Order: sequence, then C-alpha cells, then structure tokens
Amino acid sequence: MVDPARTLRPPVRFRPRISLLPLRFRGYRLLIIGQGTSEFGNAFQLVALPLLVYSFAGGARALSLVVAAYGACRLAATPLGGVLADRFGAWRVMMAADIGRLLATGALAAVAACQVESFFLIGVLSGLVGLGAGLFLPAAWAITPSLLPQEELHAGNSLNQTVNFAAGLIGPGIAGAVVAWLNPAMALTADALTFAASAVTLLMIGRGQLAAPAKDVAERASVPRNFTGLLRESRLLRIVLTVTVAANLTMGGMTRVALPSLATDDLGTGAIGLGGLLAAFTGGALLGGLISASLGDLRSRGYPAVFCGLLMGAAVGLVPFTGLWGAVLMLCVAGGASTVLNVLIITGIQKNTPPALLARVMAAVTFCGLAVFPLSVIGVGAAVNAFGSRVVFVATGLSLLGAFGYALTRRELRAM
Repeated sequence: MVDPARTLRPPVRFRPRISLLPLRFRGYRLLIIGQGTSEFGNAFQLVALPLLVYSFAGGARALSLVVAAYGACRLAATPLGGVLADRFGAWRVMMAADIGRLLATGALAAVAACQVESFFLIGVLSGLVGLGAGLFLPAAWAITPSLLPQEELHAGNSLNQTVNFAAGLIGPGIAGAVVAWLNPAMALTADALTFAASAVTLLMIGRGQLAAPAKDVAERASVPRNFTGLLRESRLLRIVLTVTVAANLTMGGMTRVALPSLATDDLGTGAIGLGGLLAAFTGGALLGGLISASLGDLRSRGYPAVFCGLLMGAAVGLVPFTGLWGAVLMLCVAGGASTVLNVLIITGIQKNTPPALLARVMAAVTFCGLAVFPLSVIGVGAAVNAFGSRVVFVATGLSLLGAFGYALTRRELRAM
C-alpha cells in the first residue's frame, strides 16, 4: 500500500551538473560580476587595515576600536537599508552604497599614502565603509528576484554564493602579497577600485532593465502593507528570525575566539593550523555553493534546509574530538552545510515575501544574524577562559541542533 504522506511530499530533484542558466540573463550576469569583484576587494581592506593601524604604532586596542566602528555602523545601517530599498528601489540604494564606499575607501587609501596618523579618522572612515555595507546587503538580496525568472532564482542565489566564497578564498592571499610587496595604501586603492567596478556594473544593468515581479508574488503584495503587519501575520517569518538568532548565538564567538584557542592550545598547530582550519570552513562553504547550484528548483525547501542545519550542528560539535585532520573535515562539512542552508532559506524568503517588503525582510534576517555577534564574542571569550575551547564547540553544536530541531517541528518551515 502506498503511503499517502509520501506521495504528497514534494520530491527533491538533484541535477548532477551545476546550472549556469541564470548567467543567460544580462542583468544577473552583471550583478554577479560586480558583487564578486567587490567581495574580492574586501579582502584587501581586511589585510591592509590592521597593518595600517600597526604601522602607526597602534596596538590591538586601536585596531579593535576601528573594527568595532565598522561593525557597529554596518549593523545599524542594515535595517535602514531595507527600508530605503523598499521605498526608493534596491538599485538606487546599491548604487549609493557603492559610491559611498568608493569615496570612504579612497579616503582611507589617501590617509595611508599621506601617513596621516589619526586613529579617529581611520575609525570614522571605516565606519562609513560599514555603513555602506549595511545599506548594500538587504538591497542586493532584494534585487535578485527582479533580474531572474522564478524558476532560476535558486540557481542564481547558489551561483552568487559560490562566486562570493571563491572571491573570499582567493582574495586574502593576493591582498597579502600586494601589502607585502607594495604598501597598505595600494591595497586600499585596489579595494576602492572594486567598488567602482561594482558601481559600473550597476550602471550597465540600469533601472529600466529590472523585471516586474512574478504574478503570484505580485498578487500577495497587496496585503500586508508594512513589515510590522507581515511579521504579525507570517509565522514563517517569525520562525526564520527566531532560528537565525538561536543558530548564531555562539557561532561568531566560536570562529573568532574558540577556533584560534583550539588551534594554538589544544591542537598545538599555531598560526598555520589556524589558517588551515579557517580555509577548511571557507572551502567547504564554496563547495556548498556548488552543491546547492546542482539542486533543481525545489518545490519544498524546508526539509533539506533543516537537514543541513542539523548536519552543521553535528559537525561543529565533533570538531575538537577528531584531531587536526578530523577538525578540517568537520569544518569543511559545516561550511558546506551552512551555504546550502543559506541558499535554501534565502530563496524561500524571496519566493514567499511580497516584493514591496522583501528588502526589509532580508534586512531583518541579516540584522538578527549580525546583532548577536558582539554578545557571542564576549560570551565565548569568557567561556573559553573558564572551561576551554572544547566546551564552546559542544555548546555551539547543541545550540544548532536545538535551533533546527525546533525548526523541524514547525509546519510552516517544513513546507516552505
């Protein structure tokens, strides 16, 4: 006898080859080129800014304040970016953010070239770069559905993630060479030029090429009219935001604090080992983008997304108990699972959110992920000092298992 529940469950289709069909669409192709170039340029600032601060005899405290200025401004600007993108259009917000970051990064390059030893000025300019990043993020996620047909949206999000992770994997090595052979000013200039390249691709896309939303999505846009109403009516959105907060409670602190402690104190591998562990997670995330791109346009994303979350939790919890090579493997698995999870959730949100509110919804999801980062770092730092890094990895694994175990019990998410 055939199980009716099994016949009603939407099939998960897997394509053995990566779908490159989204690249047929000129607007999307330009978008992914611009964002990949900008992501590649971010590595130059990540490498050059600390060396610039240290070259002015600034220590870890000065660097932490500069980085905090960037993070605080990015966090504060993310909700604003969602509101502005929904009100004035994602294209305009992205263009303004790119031009703003171009000017601020160019000013940082001038500070480095002219040897202006002002940590306050460096912090202000870094904050402006963070402000642009916060404005850009929700608008970038909101513009993608207007550049692709609905059936190619999943593949488009997957390719976007793949390109960004590839740029993030390649960028630091090249940026380090530029700083070592030349100087931080040249690296920051290169970063500024990548923002210019992103702005040029947006100009080439043009506001006139943005497609109208799909009919079924457009019809849902009539109600509700604002984000508060949507949050009140959509249990799916409330579940996604709750799971996002719970899943990120210790993830940031784990990667920034517990992982360096594990590499140096527990595994005894030092900086080289830490670099390898970080590269394993990033490499796994890149592989996850390729895997995600191989999936078809799923009719249901809930079950695969929850499975990826549970897999990530199990892998993270096992990291400190498997030796160096086992830790590399587990972090690779966790990175891959996280990318597939993100693509599934983002695509589901894009397809189930009225276009007029999409940027604000993406801003809310991004904000929930970023807002817990400072608390995560502080809490994990205290936990590592008191109990050691292994406890943090176990706690992170359990929090991920708990978050996605809860998600598994929610019908709205399972049916997404």
